[in-house]
Amino acid sequence: MKYIRVFLFAGIIAFLSPYKAFANSQNTFNQLILAKSSLESRFNVQSVECFPFKENIGFTEDQIPLIKNCLAGVRLLTSALDSVVDPEIHTVGISTRFLRTGGFNTVLIPWNASLPETVAFLENRLSKEKQDLFLAKISTLKRKINLKLRIPSLYCSQRISNEQCMAGYESLSSVEMPPGAKPVRWKEIVLDDERGLGENSHSYRINYHASSEEMFAILLMDPQKEWSFRKRMYDDIKSKFKGAFEKRLQVATYFCSTELTVKNCLEGIASLSQASERQVMRMKAWGEVVIDEYNTFIKDDFDVSIRFDLPTDELVSYFSSKENRAEATKNAVLVEKLEKRTLNNPSGLRAVCDLDGMRSRLCVGAFKDFISFVSSHRDYRVKEPWESVMFIDGTQLARVNFALNSPPRHSYIYIDAASSAEELQTHLMRFGK
Repeated sequence: MKYIRVFLFAGIIAFLSPYKAFANSQNTFNQLILAKSSLESRFNVQSVECFPFKENIGFTEDQIPLIKNCLAGVRLLTSALDSVVDPEIHTVGISTRFLRTGGFNTVLIPWNASLPETVAFLENRLSKEKQDLFLAKISTLKRKINLKLRIPSLYCSQRISNEQCMAGYESLSSVEMPPGAKPVRWKEIVLDDERGLGENSHSYRINYHASSEEMFAILLMDPQKEWSFRKRMYDDIKSKFKGAFEKRLQVATYFCSTELTVKNCLEGIASLSQASERQVMRMKAWGEVVIDEYNTFIKDDFDVSIRFDLPTDELVSYFSSKENRAEATKNAVLVEKLEKRTLNNPSGLRAVCDLDGMRSRLCVGAFKDFISFVSSHRDYRVKEPWESVMFIDGTQLARVNFALNSPPRHSYIYIDAASSAEELQTHLMRFGK
């Protein structure tokens, strides 16, 4: 992760009620991060993820209403937990459906459910005895599977329910490897609601409702052979499009998501190649380019994802807002200068920018506002245990989920880099002595 360090202030306030914390904030991300902290301190909810799943979000800006929905879901959950005795919920996904998944401490709830519906769902849970019996059966099935198949990593995704996970394990446990059969070569098998390659060359997703015969056929597959066609595909792409991507656009890395067929991958690559003929595209800064099944995102100054069937003209039009190389370089240099100006400030805060998913111009604006704040509030001192502040692009789901669940969240203050100067001041004051 790329951090630009600056002395700023950090964290999420735990002692304020969520309602008081929300009252003075207008920024959705800032409200969400405070609401998550309240859930954690009051109800021991350790992890909150903003769903729905990535399918068909659309474009970068289409993530904004989903983050607003996530805040509505967190507020709904907070109200519901006030009425539930010992909910024992540790992990929550704000989604579009009710689902118990990943054991009995993980749930999905719809962001727009009613309060009575949500309370009823949380209260309608198996007794402790039945939970223990269920988990014992899961453990027994996994031991049986491991003895026969020796899969190094086997688990169920959070896209399927506990019952669906059980059904998948039962089918997998009934698979019989014939004498002399080669061992399973997949290092990771994930029971999911879809079938296909996982995130790397040794991971595969199996439908939980697949038959034992289907599962057997998958387990016999050679990962190297399954990925060899992709290697040949990339070799073909490089030979045909190297000039377009490496010379015209100066792209650092380009590849297709594993969900895409070869045909769809080549369709997206061809569209980007045509776009590379436009001068406006050649002026942009390009890093990692992913041809994606669903979404077109500008992630930061360099990295992007592009939906495979996005027409060339629409592609060029959308990315015209992306920083030119000269602009990106100028802002990166300015960030470094501003960083130096923030060192040794009296607030007691270290500050960083999450440039893993942020345009550097956002960081520039955030640093300027912080410098202005500490200059006009020379007596400001941060309370313990807060020691750092990280500016986040609060309009990107991936970075929002990172901030909600990052390990140092108990000493970091996360704040949207696009916050106004007034919002920044309001947020910082919550953590001052």
